[in-house]
Amino acid sequence: MKYDKKDKKAKGTKKVDYTKLQGIIRSKLDDAEDYINQIGKERAESTEYYLGTEPDNTSDLQSEFISTDVRDSVLFMLPSIMRTFFGTKKVVEFVPNSPEDIPVAEQQTDYINYIVQQKNPGFKVLYDAFKDALVRKSGFVKAFWDDTMSSTTHEYTDIDPMSYQALIMDKDVEVVKESVKMESMTMIDPQTNEEITQESPASYDLTIRRVKRKDQVCIEAVPPEEVLISRDARSLESSSYVAHRMVKTVSDLVAMGYDKEEIEEYAGSGSSFDANTYTEREARNPLGEDVYPTSSTEHSKEVLYIEHYCFYDLDDDGIDERIRVCTVGNGANIVNCEPWDDLPIVMFCPDPEPHTSIGSCPADYVKPIQAAKSQIMRDTLDSLGHSIFPRMGVVEGQVNIDDVLNTDIGQPIRMRAPGMVQPFSVPFVGKEAFPVLGYLDESKENRTGVSKASAGLNADALQSTTKSAVSATMSGAQGRIELICRHFAEGGMQQLFKLVNGLVIKHQDSQAVYRLNNEFIAVDPRYWDADKDMVINVAISKSSDEEKSALLAQLAGKQEQILQTMGMNNPLVSLQQYSNTLTKIIEMAGFKDAQSFINTQVPPMPPQPEQQKPDAAEMLAQAEMQKAQVQAQKAMIDSETDRMKIIMDDDRDRDKAEANIRLKAAELNAKYGAQINVAEINALMERDRETLRQIAKTQSQGLFTGGNPNN
Repeated sequence: MKYDKKDKKAKGTKKVDYTKLQGIIRSKLDDAEDYINQIGKERAESTEYYLGTEPDNTSDLQSEFISTDVRDSVLFMLPSIMRTFFGTKKVVEFVPNSPEDIPVAEQQTDYINYIVQQKNPGFKVLYDAFKDALVRKSGFVKAFWDDTMSSTTHEYTDIDPMSYQALIMDKDVEVVKESVKMESMTMIDPQTNEEITQESPASYDLTIRRVKRKDQVCIEAVPPEEVLISRDARSLESSSYVAHRMVKTVSDLVAMGYDKEEIEEYAGSGSSFDANTYTEREARNPLGEDVYPTSSTEHSKEVLYIEHYCFYDLDDDGIDERIRVCTVGNGANIVNCEPWDDLPIVMFCPDPEPHTSIGSCPADYVKPIQAAKSQIMRDTLDSLGHSIFPRMGVVEGQVNIDDVLNTDIGQPIRMRAPGMVQPFSVPFVGKEAFPVLGYLDESKENRTGVSKASAGLNADALQSTTKSAVSATMSGAQGRIELICRHFAEGGMQQLFKLVNGLVIKHQDSQAVYRLNNEFIAVDPRYWDADKDMVINVAISKSSDEEKSALLAQLAGKQEQILQTMGMNNPLVSLQQYSNTLTKIIEMAGFKDAQSFINTQVPPMPPQPEQQKPDAAEMLAQAEMQKAQVQAQKAMIDSETDRMKIIMDDDRDRDKAEANIRLKAAELNAKYGAQINVAEINALMERDRETLRQIAKTQSQGLFTGGNPNN
């Protein structure tokens, strides 16, 4: 919905009072500029401290030494902060609202991270924003849907007619210049038999212009001085007025869809920022005399372009809604006005101050320490210089002054008489300042958390200590950095990904294909939930990473044990869960592409084949067979029992008969003195016993051979 200057009406709304709206915008702009310019002076000073150009030397006779504590502190923090957010493959994860929403949430997570980190230079953009925040109080990132037109010109020579037709049929191609080479052909007219000469295109020389619309989400780091915030704002999101001021060329604005004649009309009405803003720019780029040089070409003329985001009752319903008003020139000439959903700018602040939009940063805490150390070191070096090169007292007219002023080693001093030159000894007192320097370093550590121990550079702090003590030292030093990371995550980072998600849902009107884990995946964001909850994956510190890695290694061991003992279909651990554990271990080790080592997505196990139900007749036959086998086994056992019973009864009878024979023999021998051969009788009985056993065995076998003992 664009503002039509001619009828002063936003399409679909009431007629807008152009004069009133312009007055409101002008008033808010002036107040915000005054407020931000005051903060800009502090940001410019912090930038100079970071670059090592401040504190300035007040005397040309003093040492020019400048300590670099601000830069050292910021450069120490940045690697930890960048590792915090980019140490994992997915910076942000969307949370599913239900079990059915899990695939969509995973797809949403992958695609939004792809847009931020691959379609855009996400690492570079966030690095610039984080660095701005650490040095200049706030870092800003802008996310918007880029639908600008890009134009490229191509020249072709001697192309054939088929290629010519293929080029001009392209909807994105505009023919700028063309020339055709004709060729003559002689033909025989079949009706008159006369020769006819015809000309046809042989080749083309062609100049075309290819115009394409980008149609993609674009994220970029915004210099802090370009963003204006209302003085009474408690946060950037709730601010009643936010503006983004830029210097654009006429060509840039025409590519954005504005009318060329209208933009050229305002091209000379202001094309630069105010002097205070340039002070901040010059501090960041001291060698750049003119950050935005003016151009004399018609389409390269520069103009001040400002996007104003404020609240205004555009549709006359009694409720103010957020609108975007675009102006050109220093006079805030309105060229566009339309309702707007979300503020396209997010802010990163390392130390937010409650109930205010602009907080503090580590540079603010370290600047006084850097100034004090710089002065102390200058005085120390000056004292050392005075002790090495003391001042000389001379008798006027008795000494060659040029020789006295010559400080080269070994050079003589010509005198008319001895003792005409006397040195004034100045003792070195710089060593008295060393305890003060130690105190300042300790103060810096307390303010920023940056120390030699946390950086692993202080051997004395890490020697002769236990592992837990070293870990406690490192964790304590990282406390402030962890807090900064948490502010970045819950503030700007979450807002940025929410903004990108909303832009994709709103503007991407077709299915898209992107590459993830060496696979091409199709997504359609039109059906996503724009208000889905999300979490920021924050790997706070290196020590916590090591602890997490050790815990994950133990967990992987337990999972392996469960899988080995209880099988793949156990109720506790699946192969996918085991793969997730290994993936986390690989990512925490610093490798982003875990797919190169393991399959992150385990295919589902094939279902076990169902056992065929046996036929009823077959089951009945098997039961009858088993019954017959049981009966046969029982008959065998009974036969064997009978056989053993016969043998045992025969043995008992024979033992009894043998005992009677021995008794009778003994009686006869005692009564008549007759000798009876007992051994012969026993042999006969034993022969009969063996015969009986063979008969019983033969009868028992006959039960399993159909009653025929000979089978």
